[in-house]
Amino acid sequence: MKTKHMSQRKRQDAFTLVELLVVIVIIAILASLAVPVTNKVMQMANTTRTKAIMKDLQVAVGHYRTEYNRFPVDLSGNSGADDIDPIQTNGTTDIVNVLMAMTDNSDTSGGNLNPRGIKFIDLPIAKNGASFGIVDPSGGSGNGGNVRLLDIWGFPYYIMMDTNLDNRIENPDASNVDQRVSSRAPQFVPTSVGVQCTGPDQILNTRDDIVSWR
Repeated sequence: MKTKHMSQRKRQDAFTLVELLVVIVIIAILASLAVPVTNKVMQMANTTRTKAIMKDLQVAVGHYRTEYNRFPVDLSGNSGADDIDPIQTNGTTDIVNVLMAMTDNSDTSGGNLNPRGIKFIDLPIAKNGASFGIVDPSGGSGNGGNVRLLDIWGFPYYIMMDTNLDNRIENPDASNVDQRVSSRAPQFVPTSVGVQCTGPDQILNTRDDIVSWR
């Protein structure tokens, strides 16, 4: 009788197949609920980091303009009637070098846009193969080239400047492919410097663009 009683207790203490399946289903449901929340939190964190860099760029350009009474770009070929096209931080210009004082101070030809060597901005250096931050930290002096500043998704920022001095820049939102954005966007933004990046979809002028003016 004792052996039979203990055998019954062991069967009662063990999980049945149905109970195991119920537990697995519950875990799967909880996991499916957690993934969207985690993705949302990550997206918010990426947006916050990106906007911080954009704000730093705006402030840096403003401080540069106060110091030199000009914008940190070569305007020699610009008529001045319209603002110049947005400047990309992809290394096609030296704007990041200029703002970080990574310029060749031995250049006496007038090509150095930051001759006083003032550092207007500190930017993170991309590490361990990541794309966020300065990708080419060796550029800007001697034989170095222009550095690239990339967002968290590996794409450059777009810097818009009021180079015709009418205290406004054209609003890219007005040509956004998403009508929920473009339909209520004014043609101009009342600012001297604006910054834009493509956002998670890596396509410019779509709903998930991250911009400095909204």
